[in-house]
Amino acid sequence: MLARRSRARFVARWNLGDVCMPDSLLPAGSWGEPIRRPPLAERFLPPPEFVWGSFTTSDGAVLRWGHLPVGDARAECVMVGGFGEFIEKQMETVRDLARRGIAVWCLDWRGQGGSMRPRRLPTRPRARKFDRDARDLADFAAAKLTGNKPRLLLAHSMGGAIALLCLRRHPRLFDAAILSSPMVGLRTGKLPPTLLRVITRPARAAGLGVCFIPGAGKWRPDRIPSPERSRVSADAERCRLRHAWFSSEPALRLDEATYGWVDSALGLVARIKKPEFLAGIRTPILMASPGREMVVSPAAQRRAARLLPDCTLVRLPDSKHDPFLERDSVRAYWFSCIDHFIAERLLKSAH
Repeated sequence: MLARRSRARFVARWNLGDVCMPDSLLPAGSWGEPIRRPPLAERFLPPPEFVWGSFTTSDGAVLRWGHLPVGDARAECVMVGGFGEFIEKQMETVRDLARRGIAVWCLDWRGQGGSMRPRRLPTRPRARKFDRDARDLADFAAAKLTGNKPRLLLAHSMGGAIALLCLRRHPRLFDAAILSSPMVGLRTGKLPPTLLRVITRPARAAGLGVCFIPGAGKWRPDRIPSPERSRVSADAERCRLRHAWFSSEPALRLDEATYGWVDSALGLVARIKKPEFLAGIRTPILMASPGREMVVSPAAQRRAARLLPDCTLVRLPDSKHDPFLERDSVRAYWFSCIDHFIAERLLKSAH
C-alpha cells in the first residue's frame, strides 16, 4: 500500500504536456525534487542548483534526466548508471565532477529510476533491448551537448556495456569515455555463460522472462547492506546509498535479476566481447577494473582493454564493484586517474 500511494504521488507530479504515453506504461519517478529525501549527508543529496527534466525518445518513451550546470565549464559529461541504478545515487560524483569544472547530465534508463516503466510489475526487471538503450543515449547526448565544449561519457557496469554500443555506432559523439566496471562479462559461478543461456533463453521464450532467477527476489527493506556483505562497496556509508533511497522513495525501487534480464545481458556480452567489435571503437577510454569484483568479470575487462585501440586500464585491487562508492582512499586514487585522463585525453586534445 505504501508503494502504491507513493507511485500515485509521483504520477500526480508529472507534467507530460503533449507526450503520448502507451497504455502499457506508467511513469515511475519525479522530475522535481524527490518527495522524501533519505537521512544522508549533504554530499549525497542533489545540490540546490540541480535541475530535473524529461526527454522523449524517438519511439515516445519518456526518460528522466538531471543536470548540474557549471559556469564557464571546461567540459560536458553525460553520466549513466548500471542495473537498478538511478540519478540520485550518483550525487557525490556529480558534485565532484562539477568542482572540476565539468557540467554533468544524468539519464535514467527505461524501466529504472524515474524513467517510464511497465504498468504491470513496474519494479520487475525486463529483458533489455540494449540497441534501443544505446540509441536513447546517443539521442540524449546529441540533444543536450550542443555547445563546443569537450564531451565526456561516464558509464558504470551495465551502462558501460551500453556505452560501448553507443561509441561503436557514433564514433564522433564523445571525445572520451570513462567506464567504471563495465559489463563486458558476467560472473556466472561454475556455470559457463553459454550453458547458462541454455536455461535463460528457453525460460524467456516460454514467457517466464519476468520470473526471478534462483536466489533473486523482490527488494527487501530488511536487507540492509554492510561493508562486509555488500557486493558494491566496502565503505560504511556509501554501500547503503541505494538502500537508503529505495527505503525513502518506493517508486525508485527495482527488484533483483530475472531470467529475461540475464538472458538479454548474456546476449549483449557475447556481442561486445568479439575482437572485431572492440577494434572498431576508437574513442579514448579509461577503464576501472576492481580487484574485489563480485558482479562482472575482471578477466573480461582486461581482455577488452587489450582489444580496444585506445584504452587505459586502471586496476583497483581494493575496490568492490563500484569505485565511485568505495572508501575514501580507493576513491581518491580512482579520481586521480580520472583527473590525469581528462587533462591528457580530453582537454589537451580539445586545444
